[in-house]
Amino acid sequence: MNRIHLKIIVFGLLLLTFTNCKAQTDEKANPKINSENYYEYYQSGGTKPTTTNWLRRHEAVPIIIDELEKLGFETKQYILYELENGEQIIVDVYNRKNDLGIVFNTGHYVQIKKEQRENRTYKQDKFKVSGSLGKRKVYNDLPKNIIVLQETWYWYQSQNSPNDKLVNKKTAESILREDIRNKVAELGK
Repeated sequence: MNRIHLKIIVFGLLLLTFTNCKAQTDEKANPKINSENYYEYYQSGGTKPTTTNWLRRHEAVPIIIDELEKLGFETKQYILYELENGEQIIVDVYNRKNDLGIVFNTGHYVQIKKEQRENRTYKQDKFKVSGSLGKRKVYNDLPKNIIVLQETWYWYQSQNSPNDKLVNKKTAESILREDIRNKVAELGK
């Protein structure tokens, strides 16, 4: 009897997961929401349960590559880049011709605040030759040609029923693309 109940529960969870994935692929970016105003759309509390999530590195890197290619840059992924002081970092996306790199800092704050967009710190875990985790290195001043993007900036929300007043995943992806274009333009590349 317990196995049958377990199978029904697992089937139900798979069905719900599939349904949620399909709903996300059908959504479109909200043209009213952009990198300047999207924090105004953040929903906290309220009568309807709201789920908040963030774009992860594995989702962001293909978007970064696509946007840079649209701007005419040939890119490579996960390049070992040597800084002027001899230290090395892994750059998520790199264009050799223009010496332009983008790193996507993983991790996010639980509380969503607009001031977090001012954060330019990059953190990278180091690993020892043995494969064990080494000391985390924090970079506060990467060179200007290395653009730092933060996972915590690319949040999105959902509710059980559609709500066009929320920042959805497609809108978060659109904001990421907008940030890439703006930061490359700031560098004059």
